Amino acid sequence: MDLKSRLEKIDQLKKNINNITQSQKEKSIHIVNQEVKIEEVVSGKFISTPFGESFIRENYFPRDYRCGEVELFQIFQSSTKTISSLARDDRLKEIDINKTVFLDTETTGLAGGAGTYIFLVGVGYFERDQFCIRQYFMRDYNEERALLSALNDLLANFKAVVTYNGKTFDLPLMESRYIMSGMKMSLKDPYHFDLLYPARRLWKRRLESCSLSTVEREILKVSRDDDVPGYLIPEIYFRYLRTKDARAIKQVFEHNLQDILSLVALVSRMCFLVEDPLNNTEYGMDIFSIGKMFDEEKRYEQSTHYYTEALKHNLAEEEALEILRLASFAYKRQGKWEEAEEIWKEIIKRSREFIYFPYEELAKYYEHYLKDYQKAETIVEEALNIEENIFLREKLQYRLNRIKKKR
Repeated sequence: MDLKSRLEKIDQLKKNINNITQSQKEKSIHIVNQEVKIEEVVSGKFISTPFGESFIRENYFPRDYRCGEVELFQIFQSSTKTISSLARDDRLKEIDINKTVFLDTETTGLAGGAGTYIFLVGVGYFERDQFCIRQYFMRDYNEERALLSALNDLLANFKAVVTYNGKTFDLPLMESRYIMSGMKMSLKDPYHFDLLYPARRLWKRRLESCSLSTVEREILKVSRDDDVPGYLIPEIYFRYLRTKDARAIKQVFEHNLQDILSLVALVSRMCFLVEDPLNNTEYGMDIFSIGKMFDEEKRYEQSTHYYTEALKHNLAEEEALEILRLASFAYKRQGKWEEAEEIWKEIIKRSREFIYFPYEELAKYYEHYLKDYQKAETIVEEALNIEENIFLREKLQYRLNRIKKKR
């Protein structure tokens, strides 16, 4: 083929591509401008309220339904004491899963505030031998009071709520929308288990983030197919309001549904991990996190046990040194000085860089507890030979002078 023929063929190909692109654009415009009602794409029903109709979808899941690797009904094996510990709220020792709702909202903005509307509320709850999820949808702004009224009728039956970041976002926003609509929310001062905070305490050292999508993927092994990212959801709703084409809203319903299922499974997963970490995780940093939780509760015997178990795993050097540091102080608080002494020596031996605190702790132990001034003097002089920081050198020299006077 000569050059002229080749150029003519390339030119024709360009024209064909332009024709195809234009045809797709015309089809896209036709689709966007086509009105599709929510009831045509989502199986649901309308219920009457004093403020008009509200659209609701219901889904039911059997006893053996699994969310990732966790069966939903395993939550009934979770100890209320463990839930209370995870939530750091003693009131949750009285939580009744049968009187608990699992709640998630989809909104017109992620920052909250007076101009943010809730257009979809998902509420999950156990009902005899099945788990039910009700989703309340606002087709337009004028249906807000109908949605809130219908939701209120359901929430009145429950005493506790489980959310993911609901303390700072979902519940305050709901309360705000009820007030602005001239209504009172029937869920008054509920027991609230916000899973975001225990998720951070358990997994922030291992996961890239503690967003619900990351936690459910890495911890529950949930795989979302064709899921819509949360940050796109407001724009999808605004497009629906403009076009009245509800087809893209179906993905938002599915996203919200999975969020609620994950809340139930995460409660079980967290409780299993805390109650029996050695049989429920293969990660040393998870075991360390459990130890730190016990440490914060001043349950030092349990914390040092799990610190020791965590150190048996293959950890990065900085992770191991951090565990050793916390373990040493946990032993110190128990009065187990010999164990603490061994760890301070281990930190000095393992660390590639100078760390001040183990020298200081050993010096205090030898000087004040053992009254062995020779050992105290030796460890302080060792630190002085290494430390270059002027402030710390002054502290060490002051301690050394005091020890020598005692001798």
